Amino acid sequence: MSALGHVLKSMNVLGLNSGTSMDGIDAGLFRIGPQVEGASGGGLCPPLKVEFLFSELVPFEPEFKGQLESFVARGESDLRTMCLLNSSLGEVFAAAALKVVRQVDEKGLSVDLIGSHGQTIWHEPRPSQFWGLSAAGTLQLGDPAYIAARTGVTTVGDFRTYDMAFGGQGAPLVSFADEVLFGHSGEPLAVLNLGGIANITVLSQSGEAIMAFDTGPANVLIDEAMRILFGREFDEGGAVAGAGTVNEAVLSDLLKEEYFHLAPPKTTGRELFGRKRASELVERLRAESIGPKDIVATLTALTARSIADAYKKFVASRVKIKKLVLGGGGAENPTLTSLLQKYWDGELTLYRHEDYGISTKFKEALLFALLAYTTYFSIPNNVPCCTGASRRVCLGKIVKA
Repeated sequence: MSALGHVLKSMNVLGLNSGTSMDGIDAGLFRIGPQVEGASGGGLCPPLKVEFLFSELVPFEPEFKGQLESFVARGESDLRTMCLLNSSLGEVFAAAALKVVRQVDEKGLSVDLIGSHGQTIWHEPRPSQFWGLSAAGTLQLGDPAYIAARTGVTTVGDFRTYDMAFGGQGAPLVSFADEVLFGHSGEPLAVLNLGGIANITVLSQSGEAIMAFDTGPANVLIDEAMRILFGREFDEGGAVAGAGTVNEAVLSDLLKEEYFHLAPPKTTGRELFGRKRASELVERLRAESIGPKDIVATLTALTARSIADAYKKFVASRVKIKKLVLGGGGAENPTLTSLLQKYWDGELTLYRHEDYGISTKFKEALLFALLAYTTYFSIPNNVPCCTGASRRVCLGKIVKA
């Protein structure tokens, strides 16, 4: 049961997320409440204040992580596996939540509400023909019922599907959090997350999110190339790319990818830019006698150039962005960020989430805490101009503990 029409109150909300890297579960506990006493739910989101309380990264067990990565990479499954994976992921997320509940209890803190994104298994936002019907969809596994059952805390999950039911892409959801966190700057800016996939939120001078979309790959192709070519998980400090040379002919060819030329709203994922795609690219470029460092340099340039091109094609005519707030692992790659400034159309100053007092490491955990809080109080929390939905709705399904 949601708190429709109830006066908003401050709550300790735990956000849980596992992203495209599938390293484990980011868990963040935040105190969320209204800035103005007496504000009520049921309408547009009032100004909120957010206080960070606690964070924990709970890694997946190595065997489970390997199986999960292989499962998603294969792109196909049987009914039994899908069924058991949903409940197993639910238990894994529940264990992570319970660990945090116990840790913060020792600090005298409670957990009042949980928001869990689960693990994206497949995301297909563009309609296609399926059994005689036109269908689009998204699938996040990790049933929130298990989290509520194990912790005894009301849990909100499955956030993307209601937006899609109204014609949206079910993503990017982070534009809502960006409005809440950065909408007070008084100047136009963009927030760029460089995780596995790169997504950007464009905020107007008034603080409204006017556009948000996935530009394409951020680290996903680079990381896989590093594993294949160097046996490392990622390009630390952009050192490998920095020691290589961008192959301009290959880069131009890669930029012909259809996705880069689709107008927003649009979203993508490992279905298009994943392990299989990276393996095929590395194999092809090796066959063309392109050296390992040059391959990584070229894939790094692909990320930077595809982001800069997306700004020039789809954003610059609406609002000029001179200020970019970076988040995600790619923000730690100076080779990538310097290339981004090089390719950008016009002057560009880069900032970090930390410059605004926000931990980029737990930004997505904060997103799902904010979504859970606002849904609990019946405050619509999708951004239709960013997702493409026909109306504002409350995202997620509530499991009452």
